[in-house]
Amino acid sequence: MSKIQYTIRNIPDPVDKVIRKRSKQSGRSFNQTVVDILSLQTFGTTEIAKDNNFDWLYNKNTLDDSFDEAIKDISKLDKELWK
Repeated sequence: MSKIQYTIRNIPDPVDKVIRKRSKQSGRSFNQTVVDILSLQTFGTTEIAKDNNFDWLYNKNTLDDSFDEAIKDISKLDKELWK
């Protein structure tokens, strides 16, 4: 996943105070706290950066567990084909 940088201006003082308080309480950096808040508000989770299978994009309760099992074989790299 690519990393993009933002510059955000005119943050209201109350918003800044809440973000700094959350950062201090969680022991995370200010930047990571902002990223977590943006992720949570956008996708409903802060786990998107750690998850590379896109389950976070959908309601996990609607995913059929058999799907992952069904595609397991096609997800394997066939080294003979890549020689």
